[in-house]
Amino acid sequence: MYSAYAQLSETRFLEIYGLNFEEFSEGQVFHHRPGLTVSQQDNAQEALDTFNAAMLHYDGHYAAQTEFKKPLVVSTLTLQRIFGMSWKTFARKDRIVAIEEITMTAPVFGGDTLYCTSKIISVGHTAGNTGTVTVKASCTNQEGVEVAALTYTLTIFKKGKHPVWGNLPGSCSNPWFLAYHKREDGSLQETTGIFFEGFAKGQVFEHRPQITLHPSSMLQHAAQNMQWHPLYHNPEFARQTYGRDRLPACELHVLSLITAATTTTFGRVVANLGWTDTKLSRHFYTQDRFRVESEVLAARASHSRPDQGILTIKTVARDQNEEEAVSFIRTLLVYREDKGPYSAAGY
Repeated sequence: MYSAYAQLSETRFLEIYGLNFEEFSEGQVFHHRPGLTVSQQDNAQEALDTFNAAMLHYDGHYAAQTEFKKPLVVSTLTLQRIFGMSWKTFARKDRIVAIEEITMTAPVFGGDTLYCTSKIISVGHTAGNTGTVTVKASCTNQEGVEVAALTYTLTIFKKGKHPVWGNLPGSCSNPWFLAYHKREDGSLQETTGIFFEGFAKGQVFEHRPQITLHPSSMLQHAAQNMQWHPLYHNPEFARQTYGRDRLPACELHVLSLITAATTTTFGRVVANLGWTDTKLSRHFYTQDRFRVESEVLAARASHSRPDQGILTIKTVARDQNEEEAVSFIRTLLVYREDKGPYSAAGY
């Protein structure tokens, strides 16, 4: 079975994604998780950002006069979500070379939750470092109704050839660290983190992908969170008042990114109970890059919640110069094996 980690030492594990070309075979079926709920805000933003002139997507009064009675989600937004939701299984792709067929089989509306399933139709010829894989993707909503289907071909790197994951040690054999669980019909469903029983004091998890600060997201998050201090959006103010030649990122934006980087491993969290000892070494700027890892400091069962356990973890982010940039300790509630909402939610 495929692992979600490469084992670097007895206690150190690296998050990895995707299958090599040689690991795909005709007839395989992958159920991608998590799903994604689409909002009307998402719909309107996609339509306006792409200069979509079809008012059916963002004019509610107009849409009410149609057979749909409410705005219809842009087809290309649904397609983008399909490819996004399936990224973990196909993370070792080079590129999409063709989309043979696209069928929109039912309407999608704001509030619908989308899920994606991929079936491998064929494994084709190889050339150089890659080989071709043809996929039939099906997208369903929360009612199990198929809303879109497409067939596409992509190139996948061969074993040992991917520029990031090509030269890693063997996958981890720990059964808690699997990338998929097998359904009764033999198909594979992507997992969403590690249950409490899989953690032990002293384990270190290297999180991937790495985090890079981008100016657009820095400004967007500052504005959306009412962080209107001119230091974060006015270059002249930053230069005259603080002597800065560029705008720094808001510290809470950086903290959010570093925290989110850990969620692949700690994806079965019930609640984040809090941070202690949070340290930020300096101002952070666009194109700063962070490599994040977490160490399990303690793991104990919850006395008041028998279906959950309590983890204490220390997370450290190192910048592009390998200097410690951010660190903090967190306490998490994590579901125990076969507990929580997973079965009922289709996970």
